Amino acid sequence: MSASSDKTQDATTPKDEYEGRGRFAQGLLPRLMALVWPHKLLLFAALLLFPLVAAAQLAQPQILRLALDGPVRDGDGPALLPFALAFLGLIAAHATLQLVQSLVMQLLGQRAMRDIRTRLFRRVVTLAPSYFDRTPQGKIMTRLTGDVAALNEFISSGLVSVVADTVLLLGIVVTLLWMDWRLALISFALVPLLIGGLAWLRGRLRQLYRAIRNRSTALNAYLNESVIGMVIVQAFLREDRNREEYGERNEGLFVEQLKGVRYASALSAGVRAAKILTIALLLWAAINHTSLGVETLSLGMVVAFVDYLDRFYGPIDQLSGRYTILQTALASAEKVFTLLDESEELADPEDPAEIAPLKSAFELKGVEFRYSTGEQVLHGIDFSVPQGQTVAIVGATGAGKSTIVKLLSRFYDPSAGAVLWDGRDIREFKKADLRKRIAYVPQETFLFSETLEENIVLDPNQVTPERARQAAESVRADEVAADLPGGYDQLLGERGHDLSAGERQLVSFARALAKDPDLLILDEATANIDGETEERIQAALETLLADRTAVVIAHRLSTIKKADRIVVLHKGRVAEEGTHEELLAQEGVYWKLYRLQSEEAV
Repeated sequence: MSASSDKTQDATTPKDEYEGRGRFAQGLLPRLMALVWPHKLLLFAALLLFPLVAAAQLAQPQILRLALDGPVRDGDGPALLPFALAFLGLIAAHATLQLVQSLVMQLLGQRAMRDIRTRLFRRVVTLAPSYFDRTPQGKIMTRLTGDVAALNEFISSGLVSVVADTVLLLGIVVTLLWMDWRLALISFALVPLLIGGLAWLRGRLRQLYRAIRNRSTALNAYLNESVIGMVIVQAFLREDRNREEYGERNEGLFVEQLKGVRYASALSAGVRAAKILTIALLLWAAINHTSLGVETLSLGMVVAFVDYLDRFYGPIDQLSGRYTILQTALASAEKVFTLLDESEELADPEDPAEIAPLKSAFELKGVEFRYSTGEQVLHGIDFSVPQGQTVAIVGATGAGKSTIVKLLSRFYDPSAGAVLWDGRDIREFKKADLRKRIAYVPQETFLFSETLEENIVLDPNQVTPERARQAAESVRADEVAADLPGGYDQLLGERGHDLSAGERQLVSFARALAKDPDLLILDEATANIDGETEERIQAALETLLADRTAVVIAHRLSTIKKADRIVVLHKGRVAEEGTHEELLAQEGVYWKLYRLQSEEAV
């Protein structure tokens, strides 16, 4: 873990982000609007409300002007009543229209966010495992939560405010020019300065809010990592160091956010100062109206102008907040579209072949594999798994065993060579069709926060509850259910923490058996099981593997003595191949590994 927040930001800001891509940055708003377009009826309804809301506001100062220059000036109290009622009616209409407008935009925003979350999650679940190998979990969670929330605020609040304020400002400009163009020009004298200030802030705010999103992502990623590894943090007394590193990242985010507060405060102060100066100029012009060529200037006209100016600078004063929402949304949109545009990497073929049950053999032909870091871990791997036989793969740590498992289920594609299903490259099949015929039992069993039965079934389209319970009985996972208060209907805790490692592995075996796969893959499935649990499932394993095509990655060599064939890997190459007895007789790599484990067991 880095001790520098700046380094952390760099580490969590990959080069494929949209920052620096000027052409795309210009296309962010159109892409955002494209997400809103499916709900265009709500959008059109909101657009129809904008001029009505603006008209209700624009009419109010006119009522004041007419009242001041009429009944108030003449001292005619009864004649003032219609003006008062009209003013109150406009206020009520304005409030009602704003309420409806807000409800429509909130509904639009929520529906758009529902669609965005759905699209993001669909993209996440189709990405290749290599993406998750290089991407922190906290970063992905930030995309699906914080960035989506920022877009929601923009669509449901920022967008309506920007459009409504724009319509209102244009209406005020036209109205003031209609009332008296000379006073209007004086009233707008300071507007060019504000526009220049906004243009100056634009670029700085864009970079600032991008930096804020990057630092927020880094903070969330570090928090997620710390929570997941809390046992290690406490066991190795890293609490103080983690507090310090989290504090540095938190401080970095605080500094960037404080810059945003300063910019927003400066803009707001500038707008307020411009408003006061503009009103002062207007009052000066009212006093000296004859020298400006304005022959008559009534009190009502001055009050209306001041009211309009207050309404004019109000939205501009709030523009800093609107701009903050906009820039935050654009920064978040960059991250969201980066994820949406992430390539799937392991695409299905355009014209996939139909996969049939395995009849002959599952083979690796000249398979090589190189990770994105450039490290080559497999070199020309050749071996076959005949239908109905069990092939064990053994080797020292780093020999390439787990990489082969990832290739078998097509979590990765080989850099060279091919993985064959009855002689056909598995890349010719749909990934889903291939994986339906394969059951994978990992070393670390992952259980969902669902019932025990649901954790065995997983896919109701493939496995029935009856089949799940039969499989559980075969591997003695029914004993796990018997120990739970709710039996098969017991809701398990996160990651199945309320079960022991051995019990979780029994559930994983039941899950694999219930699928009745053509190819069974066991990735060091007994590595973390105690001796008593191993004894419980060894007989079930024999039943599970009987007459079934299986690849067993083994750490304990004693568990694969009965395998039909054993493939020994050494530094990414097939070093030896044969039965347990044949390999011991060769006194090669396998013999050394077996003797070393036998000595450790003594």
